Amino acid sequence: MTNMFKSALFAATAAVSLVAMPAMAAESSAVLTVDVDQMFQNSAAGKSGSQQLSAKYNPVLQQRQAELNSAITAYNAAVTTLKAATKPGAQPQPTPAFLQARDRVQAAQDAVQEVEQGVNQLAGYVRSQIIDHARPVAEQIRAERKATAVVAKDSTLASDPANDITSTLVQRLDASFTTPSITPPQQAATPAPSTSSKPTQGR
Repeated sequence: MTNMFKSALFAATAAVSLVAMPAMAAESSAVLTVDVDQMFQNSAAGKSGSQQLSAKYNPVLQQRQAELNSAITAYNAAVTTLKAATKPGAQPQPTPAFLQARDRVQAAQDAVQEVEQGVNQLAGYVRSQIIDHARPVAEQIRAERKATAVVAKDSTLASDPANDITSTLVQRLDASFTTPSITPPQQAATPAPSTSSKPTQGR
């Protein structure tokens, strides 16, 4: 389950632009790069965000997954029973028990997807906070090195390893920002309903 939270948080961000190219920097040709995925993975803020998401959602996701597994087992048993009750060559006629088992699987799948969507949404919020705090740090490094821009490494086809400032940026970012929030402003007043357990249909 832990990998799910990490993959949600450390999603590819090739389109991220950390620092725009200054209009009057044509005399310099250096372009600095940042491995954004590594920044998310290695920074204190990235690790904190992943841990917070895991602590909040992992118990719920495990419960929902267990409910889905149980529903699938019951559905498979219903299929077996339906087949056994159908005469050779005849078309199976769904019974109420079969339909109930099928609906229970769908409801359980929807419940799992609801939790996963909540994780992905909050992971995006964490990433946006890290990027917002990384931008002034990247601008500081760009100015110090008199470079034209700082770009995400994944957005370039080739780059000079000497111009990779990921480690420096992460070190400075850790000094100023370590703990992102996993509660967006619009959710602060209204708790998200997806973190509480709810019964599935047909139980």
